[in-house]
Amino acid sequence: MDKNKMKKILFINFITMATFNMAHPVTPSLINALSMPTYMFGVLYSTMSIAHFVMSPIWGSMSDHKGRKRFLVIGVIGYGISQLGFGFIESTPLILLFRITGGAMSVAFITTCIAYVSDISSKEERTKYMSYHTATTSIASSAGALIGGFCGGYGYKFAFLTQFILCLIVAGIIYFIVDETIDKKQGKIKIYTKHLKKGNNNTRLTPILSTMMIVMTLVTIATTSYNSTINYYLESVLNMPTMVNGIVMAIAGFIALIMNLWINPYLSKKFNEKYTLVAACIISGISMVVASLMVVASLFNNIILSFMFIMIFVGSSALVIPIQQSIVSKLAKDNYGEIMGIQGSYKAIGMIIGSLASGFIFDIGNKLPFILSGICCLIVCILMLRVSFTEKAEKITT
Repeated sequence: MDKNKMKKILFINFITMATFNMAHPVTPSLINALSMPTYMFGVLYSTMSIAHFVMSPIWGSMSDHKGRKRFLVIGVIGYGISQLGFGFIESTPLILLFRITGGAMSVAFITTCIAYVSDISSKEERTKYMSYHTATTSIASSAGALIGGFCGGYGYKFAFLTQFILCLIVAGIIYFIVDETIDKKQGKIKIYTKHLKKGNNNTRLTPILSTMMIVMTLVTIATTSYNSTINYYLESVLNMPTMVNGIVMAIAGFIALIMNLWINPYLSKKFNEKYTLVAACIISGISMVVASLMVVASLFNNIILSFMFIMIFVGSSALVIPIQQSIVSKLAKDNYGEIMGIQGSYKAIGMIIGSLASGFIFDIGNKLPFILSGICCLIVCILMLRVSFTEKAEKITT
């Protein structure tokens, strides 16, 4: 494994994800400034996720043939332009169009970056480096949220403009320091589009891989329902300023960083990945449901205790994604980009369902999106037990 390449891609992931996450704390301000209905926070998130679903396998398969570097650059520049339009246009249809474009561009970077990490890491160390990748994403999200929250003090448009400028700078850094890991293949590019054809979604996936993709969908519903709701909840229900949004996101990112930088690598050496994933999902599910019910019950000092349980959810759920990605990458052969792209589509489905569901059930009960997060995590536990039984059965038959 080339450690120098790994350091470079983790650094690139950090500065890119910090830039990508700047707009989250100010998006509720945009929604309120344009007098959009409450459910729009879910719609805005879901339109971006639809583009993730469509484009993730396409970018992944293209990077398998033409190399990773160019798609990292394209994704960052394209996202910057899309965010500039999103922040400054006031027409709802055009805003939705820019969100779709932003989703298509951002997933080019996200999918290719994960494939890049798979390219340069050995199977034995993949969980560790996937954890490092998730850790850099977490701390970058915190840094980006803090920067975006402070920029929002000067108006949400200032935050979007700053994000656009930083995207251009980051794209330049990628172009000059990132090394290619894929030899360009000659001939016609085989672009994966089976996820867009009815009845063919799982054509190239084994039963275990298919189940792991569903696991990714459910985990993403859980995290998306939380992430897409918490900012709007803080600003519109608790009447907190934009800066508090950034601070809460930063605390969550710091906790996720600790879990993926130290806890996850340690657990990967001591325990079976699947058992660790089940344990993390049980803790995530129970903590989020308890946190929501405590607020509903209006018990003494419940806000502080509820926040503590939410942070437990953040920490335990942070373990899940890199473990799941590691399991999937080990089941793949030499088409990491394509498999990670397919996984990206399943993740996008979770983002779409999570954001739309949380947006529309928020008006029914503003704690319901958090309860949804907990329930999805508990369902994952059942699926992972099924995976374990399937693997044991396959070993017996062989």
